[in-house]
Amino acid sequence: MTPIHVDRRGSLVDDAVALYERAYASRDIHIGETARDGFAYRFRAVGDQDVTMGTSDVAAHRWGTISPGTDYVLVWATSPGMTIDTDSRDPVQLLPGIPVMYPAGREFRFDGLPSGQHSVRFGGAFLESIAAARRGDDEPRQLAFRDALGVDALRPLRSRIGEAAPRLLDPSTPAADRARWNQSIADAVAAAFDATPARAPTAAVGSSTIRFAKEWMVANARRPLTVAEVSAAAGVSARGLQAAFQRHVGVRPMQFLREARLHGVRSDLLAADPDETTVAEIALSWGFHHLGRFSGYYADVYGEPPSETLRGRHVRR
Repeated sequence: MTPIHVDRRGSLVDDAVALYERAYASRDIHIGETARDGFAYRFRAVGDQDVTMGTSDVAAHRWGTISPGTDYVLVWATSPGMTIDTDSRDPVQLLPGIPVMYPAGREFRFDGLPSGQHSVRFGGAFLESIAAARRGDDEPRQLAFRDALGVDALRPLRSRIGEAAPRLLDPSTPAADRARWNQSIADAVAAAFDATPARAPTAAVGSSTIRFAKEWMVANARRPLTVAEVSAAAGVSARGLQAAFQRHVGVRPMQFLREARLHGVRSDLLAADPDETTVAEIALSWGFHHLGRFSGYYADVYGEPPSETLRGRHVRR
């Protein structure tokens, strides 16, 4: 197992945004106005591909999108003010000290006041295999969880987390001991949340469905989109769409969408008059709200900054 150990803290908003976008596989983490005594953040994660325990504190309002991919994440807040799945019909308010499971297999939005959170991230295949063993099932499957924990389920889960945390948060814990604690805490979560198969195994997503999803994303590329919206339009599960894109296209759906948007930006830049428009105006119209990262994406793909593309059109006249 490859060990995971991240311990970052700082006082720069841009550094925090970049860190949390990597940690959450996100494209749009935002941090608002900071407290009068200044901004600060800390993020710590220790573990391996099966289980990673983490803590996070951010001294500012923040919001955006989290993409757990195929992982499952248990999270609990240290103070009120964090809401997850904010764009759904049933957003979840995190209550201090009460663990909940993040939505699995799809992107979701969150909104949080200055506060801290603790989390336990489980590799999808690992937790699914633990839950299958509890059921006496030979076939691990995508899991669904109960929404809320009663006192009878909450007490033993808290006890197990309290026992496991010192070992799992210690980078020097031997791999064999870590594996035993990984299994112990995964078993406790599967029991507490009554982890059961979410649905019958997902049917393979065909090439015609992938083609439709790609065409639909291109046609709607100027709109804010999530994997859930794309999969709903294509008539497949978000998990199935993600897996099919990785298998047949080689990138995630949201990466394909970003590349489509970059292509749209380049077409607009080549057609624009640099005396009448700006790179920022065009980038924003295609959904790129962090101009520094947009410029980096653009230069990686086209080998020049977007400003040169815009000026180059003027020179060629």
